[in-house]
Amino acid sequence: MNSIKNFYKKVNSELALLTVMFLFFFQLVGDLFESIYVLELLGMAMDEKVLGLLFILTPVIMLVFRRKIPNYFYEALVIGTIITRLISPFLDSATKIIVSGLGVGCFMLFLPSYYSRGIKNNSIENEEKLSLKFGAGLASAILLSITFRTLNSTADISTYGVFQIIGWILAIIVILIIINQFKEKQGSKSMNNLNEGSPISQGEVGSKKTQRFKGVKLLSLGLFSVLTLNYFAFTSPTVISRWTEGDYIAITIAIAVMIAITIFILTFKPNVLSKLNSRILWIWNGLFVLSLVLTIAVHTFPFPAGPTSNPVIINRPIGWYYYIPLVIMIGLLPIVFIDFTLLSRKLINQKPNPSKLGAGFATGGLFFMLMSLILIFTNVWGYVDPVSGIFRNLFWLPFLLVGIAIPIMGKAIFKERILEFKSVFTNVRNKKIVASFLALLLIGTSVSALVWELRPKLQDTSGITSITVMSYNIRQGVNFWGDENFDNQLNIIKAVNPDIIGLQESDTARISYNNLDITRYFATQLNYYCFYGPRTVTGTFGAAVLSRFPILNAKTIFTYSNVDEIGTTEVQIRVGATIFNVYVNHPDGNTNAKAAHMQALLDRISGKTNVISLGDFNFRNDTIYYSNIVTELQDTWVNASLRGVDGMSYDLADRIDYIFVSSTFTVSETRYINNLESDHPAVWTEIQF
Repeated sequence: MNSIKNFYKKVNSELALLTVMFLFFFQLVGDLFESIYVLELLGMAMDEKVLGLLFILTPVIMLVFRRKIPNYFYEALVIGTIITRLISPFLDSATKIIVSGLGVGCFMLFLPSYYSRGIKNNSIENEEKLSLKFGAGLASAILLSITFRTLNSTADISTYGVFQIIGWILAIIVILIIINQFKEKQGSKSMNNLNEGSPISQGEVGSKKTQRFKGVKLLSLGLFSVLTLNYFAFTSPTVISRWTEGDYIAITIAIAVMIAITIFILTFKPNVLSKLNSRILWIWNGLFVLSLVLTIAVHTFPFPAGPTSNPVIINRPIGWYYYIPLVIMIGLLPIVFIDFTLLSRKLINQKPNPSKLGAGFATGGLFFMLMSLILIFTNVWGYVDPVSGIFRNLFWLPFLLVGIAIPIMGKAIFKERILEFKSVFTNVRNKKIVASFLALLLIGTSVSALVWELRPKLQDTSGITSITVMSYNIRQGVNFWGDENFDNQLNIIKAVNPDIIGLQESDTARISYNNLDITRYFATQLNYYCFYGPRTVTGTFGAAVLSRFPILNAKTIFTYSNVDEIGTTEVQIRVGATIFNVYVNHPDGNTNAKAAHMQALLDRISGKTNVISLGDFNFRNDTIYYSNIVTELQDTWVNASLRGVDGMSYDLADRIDYIFVSSTFTVSETRYINNLESDHPAVWTEIQF
């Protein structure tokens, strides 16, 4: 037990505990939304599985605790969060909804319980230190998440394969902290009263009683606005990179550096906060929200209004000035964690009882859930009538609402003088530990991003006279039953070893797939060039190109749609002296939408040579759309010298996944790979040129 006490003394246990708990929350809530989304995707409609989101509202349980929190309630919640986090990665999607939901529910009760512990301490200095630990703990959790994801090219390494040992180590650290806290509580009556959440006296309530409940709800909404924003964007910087198609390395490192600076200020130099008067806070928050919304808005484009409207063509790269809001947003990022610190300080100072905390956090949880659903609806606007249709092309809306809610809900913190905060750490040993922690994460993040993204790629393409082309609808990385399956899909790609790959339904850098960027993950594992295609802010399926050879002149062509934005990816790929014109397609919707897509495609390929047009076309070979395209290009299945189906039997009359190429190419072989790794077969072809 002495070793536990020594450990407890060497690190700030509260900060370590909060860091791990916030990290586990973001991982669990990501699992919850992902599992619900991919299973709802099977039926393309909302059903009872969406009720799993009700776990977010578990703080309502605290309404029954009007005077005190039961003994060992807090400890049980920590253990529940840990256990569910450790087993969640091993489960199928259906079971994961329940287990990750329980973990989210435990955390949603843990957080107000922890605030309640701080409320019982009447020392202003201790209240300020605890609020600093909340802000620094949240920032540290986000920085850990960024590092874990960068280490494994956006797939959180601590939930992945043998590296899950990282999660177990973090869990052990938390358990050691809980054991030590429990031992201290047993030896001290005052600490025992603190952990039990004994009720505050009426004298403590005083004249604020009639206003406090409203204040708690507003402050809770402010806190959850910060959590929501971090979940949406900053736990995985590839999300922001895919909004803008900006430089992933620069964005990731810049965000990590700004968060590290924030942690340094909150832990070592918190007296800086005392210099932030009301005017500075309002201006800083206002500029941050404005730059955040503009970062999204400038990459959002109007879509064709009708079937006869001209396509909207977006070229890449776009002008440097489109990235000005992004740079400003990242530079202003520390305000998010400063807000969380000040909101926490005000909430603790309000001294609400457990039931009022429960009501406030339930309200905040409801806000978190609604904003998450709105963000998802902007992507699936054509499939969840009548609710989601109103959110078409409004990807920026939930970010605006969340950004406004942070200062508005916490407006009380801007009305009074900020107290002098004192450093969380009082000795050199603790400062060295935190400094080493920040340095390690920054180095790990920077080196990982650079190594994954800047590895040398194939340079000599002379003498190549044939290439293998593959099309694969990966269903956002899940298998036929709706379980996470991207590594098996990657293995299929590796077995074929194609030179050019067209991916459909690869729009995964969203909360609906736990902010994992499958396109980037595949490209780095294969060491290929890639173009993501339509940005995630546009609400498309995702039509990406991966290539062994350099990609040139990338652009996206948007055509009319009535259920999901149809964004066709067009790139040129240089192989030796030959330039290939490659199109990745995924049209959907009514006949007008498919006709508009086909007409735009035919217009784009007219007069071009070396054309490869592939994808999930959502039409069969007995339709007018098929007849139209084979007047210009050849179906590689029909014209292959060798052809076949690998895996399960496949009714070729049901084909909707095709590879069409110019008639000047000789098609050596074409094969379909039909298995249950996705709900579509992969198709590949070898062509001579």
